[in-house]
Amino acid sequence: MKSMNNYKRKWNFKSILTILVVSGTIGTLNAQQDRRTEYPDFSYGEGVENNEWIQAIKVIEPACRSHVKGKINISFQAKGMKTAKAMCWSQPTDDNPNTWGHDVDLTPKGIHLKKDGTGKFSFNADQFPNGPMNVRIYAQNDVNKDIFELQLYNDGGIKWNQGIPAQDPDIVKEKGLSLVFSDDFDGPLSISNDGRGARYNAHKPCSGDFSGWPFSDVDHPLKPFRQIDTYLHIAARKEPGTNGATGLIASVNMDGEGFWVKAPCYMECRFTAQSAPGTWPAFWTINQIHNAPGDELDIIEAYGGQGKGNPNYWGYSVTSHFWGQHNADGTPKDAVWKSIDMLKLGGKSSWSTTFHTYGMYIGMDETIYYFDNMEVFRHPTNEISRDFPHLFMVNYAIGGISGWPIDLERYGNGSDMFVDFVRVYAKPEKGK
Repeated sequence: MKSMNNYKRKWNFKSILTILVVSGTIGTLNAQQDRRTEYPDFSYGEGVENNEWIQAIKVIEPACRSHVKGKINISFQAKGMKTAKAMCWSQPTDDNPNTWGHDVDLTPKGIHLKKDGTGKFSFNADQFPNGPMNVRIYAQNDVNKDIFELQLYNDGGIKWNQGIPAQDPDIVKEKGLSLVFSDDFDGPLSISNDGRGARYNAHKPCSGDFSGWPFSDVDHPLKPFRQIDTYLHIAARKEPGTNGATGLIASVNMDGEGFWVKAPCYMECRFTAQSAPGTWPAFWTINQIHNAPGDELDIIEAYGGQGKGNPNYWGYSVTSHFWGQHNADGTPKDAVWKSIDMLKLGGKSSWSTTFHTYGMYIGMDETIYYFDNMEVFRHPTNEISRDFPHLFMVNYAIGGISGWPIDLERYGNGSDMFVDFVRVYAKPEKGK
């Protein structure tokens, strides 16, 4: 019984730590120490202050998360700043045929701000990708700088890299895997509060919450789940007097029924979200929902926000946790993880700049993580990962047990994640 209680404490760490911190049962310092010990990937930005980053920019128009098309006029104010520029990611063009796409300077002559910090610029959205758009506005003076990620939705524009690709990933062809699950999110969502009677569960199965703005029911008044075009739209929102709401989808229900996949297998998800203080998008798997040892494999955990007390990092983490398990000498089995610097890979863009595909192969011998079909990390496959099937989850946490602060006031206390697709491959069953 003692060992099982220890497994329970380990396996439900995310939910238990959240409860203890909120209730005040343990102090902030103890919670932070537990966070560093249990989730070392949370801490890569600890001690990186980047004090030159401050919050100065406020967008006057258009409103954050507006639907736009054609010519867009953007006006903003950045008090105390002198100059500004704006960038947006583009599909390949005749002038720049890079298949990854490329960054476009929307203000090639720069913007010299007025004495009150106001500035404006315009561009033609029809020349950019259709769908989710992130216009990054940078401002600076001699000492400080700021970035404002203006999320918009382009109703016009050019359709590029939307939906499930026609080709299979390289690792799938190499390992002889077959498609066993796919969702292009191009039709009505099949999701329920507990996952029963639907394809997805709106909560983590059996293990509670871990987001500062709670993962909420499908019918929550703030409507965390929407389907638009070929995307699952997870809307994180907080209205005055509420705790806020955001979304998670899991592939099994509260009874443990639904989609599981056993090694050898490969799974991937393509999405984009906003980098702002508190945003924490993730795609991950677990293979145990009850009180027993289990593995948690985090294919991507990304943390938003620049400035003092924020993660200050444009990359993301991949992590394998081995909850409730011990080495031969009795010591806890530590997680293995790596911080991925996206700006040195492929098209050299962040998870908030444009869509990327995050994947993982669980083999009988090795577990390999992928970014846009490129290997970024590998380690020996843990026995539990090898022998027990996995479910998957996609979520947009806002704050919570990561310990990073939430500050979305200047974005109207809202932020969006767009999921393009999920697909999973496995070895064909014998006789099929």
